[in-house]
Amino acid sequence: MNTIEYLDAVKRRIGKESDYAVAKALGINESTISGYRKRGGQMDDEIAAKVAALLKLHPALVILDMHRERAQTAELRAVWSGLMEKFSESFNTLLSRPWSGVERRRDLGRRLAHARG
Repeated sequence: MNTIEYLDAVKRRIGKESDYAVAKALGINESTISGYRKRGGQMDDEIAAKVAALLKLHPALVILDMHRERAQTAELRAVWSGLMEKFSESFNTLLSRPWSGVERRRDLGRRLAHARG
C-alpha cells in the first residue's frame, strides 16, 4: 500500500471522511495530510507506526511500505520490495500473534542471550 491508501484506510477505521479527523487521530497537523495528498509526500516512520497501530497492523509492514515508497531509485525500491517478499511469511506469523512492547523486549532479550551464549 502507499501513503494515500493507508490514509484512506485510517478514514474507514475511524469512521470519518475528513482529513482533519485523520490528522487528529494521528496527532499531526491537517496540513501534513494535505501535503501527503497534494505533493505526494510519504509518512515518516513515527507516523507510519501510528497508522499501523490504528489499523491493527504490525508496524514493520507499514514502515517497510513507506521506505519502498520513499526510495529514490528503482534499485532501492527493488531492495525494499525484496525485503517485503522475503519476510512476508515471517510477517504473517507475527501478525497472527498480539503485538506489544513487552513481547518485543522479551524477544530482544532472547536474541541477545543467544548471541552471547
